[in-house]
Amino acid sequence: MKTRLLDWLVCPTCAEGSLALEVWRESTGEIEEGVLTCSSCARPYPIIGGIPRMLPDALRHLTVDYHGDFFARYADRLQAFPAEGWRQQDGWWSAEGRTIRSYSYQWRKFKQMFPDWEQVFLDSIAPVTREFFAGKVGLDGGCGFGRSLFYSATYGAEMIGLDLSEAIEAARENTRQFENVHLVQGDIFHPPVRRASLDFVYSIGVLHHLPDPKGGFMSLQRLVKPGAPVFIWVYLRGRGRQIAAFTMMRAISTRLPLRILNVLALGLAAAHWLLWIAPFKLLTHMGATRLASRIPFAFYARYPFRALHTDWFDGLSVPLQRYYRPEEVAEWYREAGHERVRIDDDWNGRAIGYAPSVKAGQP
Repeated sequence: MKTRLLDWLVCPTCAEGSLALEVWRESTGEIEEGVLTCSSCARPYPIIGGIPRMLPDALRHLTVDYHGDFFARYADRLQAFPAEGWRQQDGWWSAEGRTIRSYSYQWRKFKQMFPDWEQVFLDSIAPVTREFFAGKVGLDGGCGFGRSLFYSATYGAEMIGLDLSEAIEAARENTRQFENVHLVQGDIFHPPVRRASLDFVYSIGVLHHLPDPKGGFMSLQRLVKPGAPVFIWVYLRGRGRQIAAFTMMRAISTRLPLRILNVLALGLAAAHWLLWIAPFKLLTHMGATRLASRIPFAFYARYPFRALHTDWFDGLSVPLQRYYRPEEVAEWYREAGHERVRIDDDWNGRAIGYAPSVKAGQP
């Protein structure tokens, strides 16, 4: 953790107090271990592996589950971290916990960076281009293993990567070389970031996995300054039979152990490749592009097989998944008072809008 991250951090629980920093171990100019303590509600947030862990109370036990050695090593200093006492078991937090476990497994296993990811990122944020980022401060809401962070930092933005899961550790591996990247483990619904402090926020492929996607959007859009953009990418509605079949598969797959599911996803990805991608590539190579264009599910022909395997696992593992029409997403922006809202003309799941230039109540 770099100390300048404190310029943007706030207690996600009370959102009032300042955060006092206590450093326990440093390395090459970064804080590797320590604790942040809220001056208002006194909640401690440990810094583990260079990353502040700022999960909501109901999920704090998972920090202990994943980092038992840290808590054993600093047991005398972390007596104010009663994780078990805050554990909750209702449906919302159960889904959030499953999401953490799914992505913690997924993005630590599928964390390789490929050159192809840059085009995936640019495709996901169009009409925003690489020139947009230079000199701005932004947030990646649900950064996963950091592939989008990597490119937005490369383009010159100072970035905060926020993720609910242990994938945040893979993000650190992939962005460690950047002085302009900060990482926080936290929840989109309780973001540990000051309101109206950022030049932009984006969330790519995340909101549709939340218990309340609209609520997640509303939470993120509060973090931008007046007139700043929020751009998102969500799953599309409209492929009724495909979605119905996939939903039936997920009724079983989301209950499987993640290691078994990984093997299943590998088999499905291989079948997908043989049935659709390989014929598409062959026909394209032969010049029969019109015939190739009729082959369904050939989108992944432009990416490595690993991307296909990853997406099959992703789609089958996370507990929640929703699909949207453009008018539904446009309504989120309108309700937030955003201006210049643009929904992608072909509705590829992309949308962008700008926070009101002047806040309500100001002249």
